[in-house]
Amino acid sequence: MYGKKVIKRDIYQIIIPMILENILQISANLVITAMVGRLLANDISAQGICIRITDTLWCFYKGVAIGATVLIARAYGAGRHQDCRKIAEQTILTEMIIVFVFQVVLYFKASLFLGFFSKDPQILSLAEGYMKTIIFEFPFVVITTVVTASFQGYGNTKIPMYIAVLMNVVNIVCGYCFIFGVFGIPGMGIKGAATALLTAQAVGAGTGLYLLYKKKGGLFRKVPSEHRFFSFDKKCIYEIYTTGIPAALETVFWQVSAIILSKVILFYGNQAFAAYQLGIQAEEITEMPAIGFSTASTTLAARAIGMQDEELRKVYFKEQLKVGVFISSITSVLLIFLPRFFMTLMTDKPELQAIGVVYVFVMGFIQIPQNLSRIYNGTIRAMGYKNAPMLVAGFGIWIVRIPLCMLAAYVFRLPLTIIWIIIAMDQVSRFLLSAGLYYRINKKREQTRNTV
Repeated sequence: MYGKKVIKRDIYQIIIPMILENILQISANLVITAMVGRLLANDISAQGICIRITDTLWCFYKGVAIGATVLIARAYGAGRHQDCRKIAEQTILTEMIIVFVFQVVLYFKASLFLGFFSKDPQILSLAEGYMKTIIFEFPFVVITTVVTASFQGYGNTKIPMYIAVLMNVVNIVCGYCFIFGVFGIPGMGIKGAATALLTAQAVGAGTGLYLLYKKKGGLFRKVPSEHRFFSFDKKCIYEIYTTGIPAALETVFWQVSAIILSKVILFYGNQAFAAYQLGIQAEEITEMPAIGFSTASTTLAARAIGMQDEELRKVYFKEQLKVGVFISSITSVLLIFLPRFFMTLMTDKPELQAIGVVYVFVMGFIQIPQNLSRIYNGTIRAMGYKNAPMLVAGFGIWIVRIPLCMLAAYVFRLPLTIIWIIIAMDQVSRFLLSAGLYYRINKKREQTRNTV
């Protein structure tokens, strides 16, 4: 009934631009990380503890945007274009209010949160300077994530890719200028990295809004608005946040665990923590396709459900699993056999490379389960089981990762390598739960359809 070529075309039209976007995004992060990696270990640690906090907030914005993507994709599949615009605008409006609260708290009480990670006055001083700069990017991050959600909900992933190109170029150029100081610009170290990212996010947000509303070809230009922008639609807001908050909490769980895990790794010393930060960035090189499949599975499943075509949803899902296994196998081999290559890209310091190489090597063995679990979770969420992926993440993190890591470090004082192995165990446990849950839900849906 469904030609494989057509199905694969639909998948790749969404996922290839997303992979390219992620390549560009992660490449820019790698370049900035490599620049910071040429600074002192305290600079790397200071940036790392700030990233733990800002990434937790980013997870909230992104989670709500995932909720918006699901709802926009369903509305688009059902032909309700006015609802697509309303969902996007209500998301921006409400998130801006939340963002303002975050900004005020972190600007005046940054030391309260940063002090959880370290008592070193030099690291805290560097981190506070970074934090008081980076918080001004929050509104721009919200706009960019919602713009991306809007285009992805329509199945258009090229525009977010173009925006990512622009943002990454700005980030790299400004990063080099602001971190090291060129053309008469004074070098600002990690504060320069924050300023560069702020500049890039502002450019991305402005470009995104223009592409949504421009007179010719704007996504929402030909869609008449049924409501005023500064008015609240309670029903729409409820749907956005009840769909998005579980997705946000799923990722926030990981970020909170990363905060606790950072504290555990700092138990092994500042160099261990700095190497861990660089290892994460190295691992992200191989996560680019996986991130694309996560969003693609959500978008395609939601669109098929909006069209009330269950068979199409299943075909999309099966094809994504096949491609996911193929790509993950390649990235797994790269991490297992070339860990030193990836760490050399991150830093020129042998002592950090030695620690990071072990982390990257261990992570190579979990690429397939880690990446496929995202396809399962994205599909489960689109099928209407909003809380299921969050509960799976909660189990892996709070039952496996955090308790075992704390026992290994504080009670048994085991080597750092055991921490990396426990992280891998967490990912495998989540994959098994996600797969089992998906097939149970799928069987239940089949029984319901047969009864009707």
